[in-house]
Amino acid sequence: MDKPLTGSLQDTAPAPGAEEPPGAEERRRRGVHADVCGHIRNLIVHGELASGERINEVGLSEALGVSRTPIREALKVLAAEGLVELLPNRGSRVTTPSTDEIVNLFAVIAALERLAVETVTLQASAPALARLRALHDEMLRHHAEGDRDRYFELNHRIHETIIEMADNPQLSRTHADLMTRARRPRFIAITTDGRWDESVKEHELVMSAMELRDARFAGEILFRHVLKTGTAYTQSLAAARAA
Repeated sequence: MDKPLTGSLQDTAPAPGAEEPPGAEERRRRGVHADVCGHIRNLIVHGELASGERINEVGLSEALGVSRTPIREALKVLAAEGLVELLPNRGSRVTTPSTDEIVNLFAVIAALERLAVETVTLQASAPALARLRALHDEMLRHHAEGDRDRYFELNHRIHETIIEMADNPQLSRTHADLMTRARRPRFIAITTDGRWDESVKEHELVMSAMELRDARFAGEILFRHVLKTGTAYTQSLAAARAA
């Protein structure tokens, strides 16, 4: 769940008669919009706004203490990310991707991450791999504690770190766009029976292969890991539809 908003526009406004530095109002407005967007995004990712659910702009406006303007602007951003569908003259709702869309999405992400992890395994310095290992071990602690939210944050950070370490700007841009669309399916996937534990084992294999500088094995395991995550999500969708 996202942290509560830091305050409304009124909360962050200067005291009466006080002078503001140039551009302060615009920065404040952008900050509120970013908070609102992040909050709604997390509601969707964590399943608190379900696939196909209509989005109550009035309810969100009241809950977050902001006007409907930043809500609507946030929904436009989330629509561009593929998380929200804007309905002409009828508001908006959380998107419901088809099975084919999910399969294709995760197939491309899997290929990109295989390329990245193979590159990193061959080229990363020992200290860089040690930093990745530290993130991995922290993720394992959250798994042992049963903290799915913190585990997911570290899991996502590890995937992003591998991409960053590959030092390929085009790869990074493409991956970032796709991961925005995959964030909800990835979170839902770890809530399915057995997938969380299986995912942890796969991450351990990838990390060990990287430390052994076995690029081919690291790439193959990560490729299959990403595909399995997509499959777990589509299976959860099928089960929900059959219920």
